Amino acid sequence: MEKKIIKDVLKIFAFIALVNLPFITITQLIGMDVFIDSFENPESYQYFKSSKMDIGTVYEGYLVIQRSSHPHFSISIGDTLFYLKDEGGLGCQPICRITNGGSMKKYYVVTFDGEMDTAPIYDYQVIGKVVNSFDNNAWNKLSLTVWDASINNLNAVALFTNN
Repeated sequence: MEKKIIKDVLKIFAFIALVNLPFITITQLIGMDVFIDSFENPESYQYFKSSKMDIGTVYEGYLVIQRSSHPHFSISIGDTLFYLKDEGGLGCQPICRITNGGSMKKYYVVTFDGEMDTAPIYDYQVIGKVVNSFDNNAWNKLSLTVWDASINNLNAVALFTNN
């Protein structure tokens, strides 16, 4: 009888661990602050499968983007900007300079040869910034899918508040 109880308890712990593995993985990939914030602002985060052909970036795999619509969105030098290019398409490059020309902010990104691009990127072109990037593999895809479904379909904030 005692062995059966221990076996059942181990099965329950194994099940709980297996169910939580995608959340543990995504927390490691994007960080605890972003993970928690994604439940408070689910519309402000999305993931994007990228390739060098898609957006002309050094990243190949998945990108987690914090959209510019986030209530506390800010961009600083060194952040990787995700933006609409003038000629169409998407761009994803690190920022090396920010200027304020009146009410219009201009961002300058680093080109692939390590130089500052002379053409600025304006606020209206900014989609967001890259929170993190990671490899394209089946486990990361599963973890991202579970995370995306949970932030958009679960009301996790209600579980932790008294409202």
